[in-house]
Amino acid sequence: MAEVNSKEAALIAAGSKLKHSVRGKKETIVFSTPLVFAQLAIADTMASGHIIPKGSRILGVRKNHGTGTASSTFDLGLRQTNAAKTVIDADGLVAVSALTTATTTSLDCGNGALIAAGIDSVTAYDAEVYLTAQGAVLAANQAVRIEIDYIGP
Repeated sequence: MAEVNSKEAALIAAGSKLKHSVRGKKETIVFSTPLVFAQLAIADTMASGHIIPKGSRILGVRKNHGTGTASSTFDLGLRQTNAAKTVIDADGLVAVSALTTATTTSLDCGNGALIAAGIDSVTAYDAEVYLTAQGAVLAANQAVRIEIDYIGP
């Protein structure tokens, strides 16, 4: 039977050092809505306060939430930590995930262009995770918990 080397196996065979983004400690950050907050209108954002370091590989995103407004969805993206909060990719982690029907177990929702379909993406900047309300308003006080897994440098 034939065998093909992975990118990592080829690097090892060539004597190259593997980057931390392909072999390292997996970390998880948790992004939860506050207990009390006003509804978020469409296009309003919510800062997570979490910074994913430059050189990290984002592995996946899970969500768990209470029942929300009909048609309520969210995007999850990354922005730089500079004063302007320059957007890296507004829906790079999650693109249009519903918040309408409560979930009792954490569901995989990582479908953004930075992590979907086997993409091999490493953060080029220190990046803050942030949420954007889409579809309909994000209900006031709606419980939302998002977990983002990544391998950091």
